[in-house]
Amino acid sequence: MKEYLKERYTAAAMTLSKKLNRRNFNPIICQNLTEAKHQALKIIEPNKSVGFGGSITVEQSGIIADLYQRGQKMIDREKTTTPEERHQVMKQALTADYFLTSINGITEEGELVNIDSVGNRVAAITYGPDKVLAFVSMKKVYGDLNTTLEMVRKNTSPLNAHRLELEKTPCIKKGTCGDCLQAECICNTIVITRRSMAKDRLILFLIIDEVGL
Repeated sequence: MKEYLKERYTAAAMTLSKKLNRRNFNPIICQNLTEAKHQALKIIEPNKSVGFGGSITVEQSGIIADLYQRGQKMIDREKTTTPEERHQVMKQALTADYFLTSINGITEEGELVNIDSVGNRVAAITYGPDKVLAFVSMKKVYGDLNTTLEMVRKNTSPLNAHRLELEKTPCIKKGTCGDCLQAECICNTIVITRRSMAKDRLILFLIIDEVGL
């Protein structure tokens, strides 16, 4: 990353952190994904359970393998073999002590914007697990609320649609959100979290490096 870009993201992260704190979030500024992972491993108690949703950023961090290696109790839908079993494990993850995720977009005022297909990830963010640890790059801070919603729908959603190898949505056919109602739609639930009811429940690792989608 260019030094001037790193300096800009660092200054923006410091400004954003103050606004996130006022909303009862717990921001932790990290230079890169490795630093964020190490910070998360320090926070997660070894005798507690951990669930997670689909996230490229979490996957890239390598934290899942590290948690398995230290014997953490994992609630892992990827270990299931049937759709029914997968569904049950996804529900169990809502009762985990910790939940690992990313954030689709953050406004410059500190509001969190997330879009989900099934809804399990946003459900965990809003209620359930005692602690939510979210890895998010500063490149996902887009501006005001309307701009952030537009960026997530027109940029992040199509990228995820291609990553998941969907076939029929406008995201696939046109490369941008078409506000569709297709069976494959991955924008079924849009959630704006403007404040955390419980102080410091949502821990946000603000990563200076450009990581994730």
